[in-house]
Amino acid sequence: MDMTELIIAGLLGILIGWQAAKRVHLQGFRELLRALKVTEADLLRAMIKIQSGEWQLDAPEGTKDETVVDVKLEQVGTAIYAYRKSDDQFLAQGSDADSLIARLNQNLTPCKVVVAQEDGADLLQKNNT
Repeated sequence: MDMTELIIAGLLGILIGWQAAKRVHLQGFRELLRALKVTEADLLRAMIKIQSGEWQLDAPEGTKDETVVDVKLEQVGTAIYAYRKSDDQFLAQGSDADSLIARLNQNLTPCKVVVAQEDGADLLQKNNT
């Protein structure tokens, strides 16, 4: 067996192995969908919803969006302190609104911070400190 035959046999083996693995994985996926009773029509509807941008997962009732953090602010002297409203946990402090916001961005995972007017939202105005 010369080198050309060896290379052809190797490439043929890779091609046959690739096709066999593809068939095994596809068959396993089909069996999984069948066991979950997912039809082709269900998959097509899901694909259309995803492509149109109207796909929304419903949150279970009673759950709250974890990406929203209600914050209350307190000013002591020239420092502004931020606390989580639900449990009074200290989150950050700053000498002005910009430094407080920067520290909140450092300390919290990406989220939406909400400060109600009665919880010190006026402390974030530029001319306050």
